[in-house]
Amino acid sequence: MNNIYTTLGASNHTLKERQAEDYYATDPIAAEKLLEVEQFAHRIWEPAAGENHLANVFRAHGHEVRTSDLVKRTPTTEELDFLFPYPTEWDGDIVTNPPFKHALDFVKRALAVVGEGRKVAMFLKLTFLEGKERRVFFDTTPPTRFGCFRSE
Repeated sequence: MNNIYTTLGASNHTLKERQAEDYYATDPIAAEKLLEVEQFAHRIWEPAAGENHLANVFRAHGHEVRTSDLVKRTPTTEELDFLFPYPTEWDGDIVTNPPFKHALDFVKRALAVVGEGRKVAMFLKLTFLEGKERRVFFDTTPPTRFGCFRSE
């Protein structure tokens, strides 16, 4: 049965089965576009690294990048759960495309562990800005800025 969401290709309204860990790789061009408009600390943590698509771009731009994920998909990626119980602090910036079903938890954790003056950048669907729970979160922790990227 088709509806507007499946017609638009919204992955959370598709008849297809979703990937078990909500792993959907981000095109590296996203990191390139982000670096055109934002500067980051030398040290970046990518806690939903997948196959290092974003991390490799940051490395190519001279950043030291720590990569981790629930599933170890590359030899250089730490296998760990960013949400529980680790981590407690990080002395760099955090940039990632979190699994959407855990996006708010990733944002909260990242903001809790970065030091003062550090940045958190998340690649999220625009629909992340909607919803009652996120509204409450944004009332106390509004985004400093956001950008809207589109595929070419």
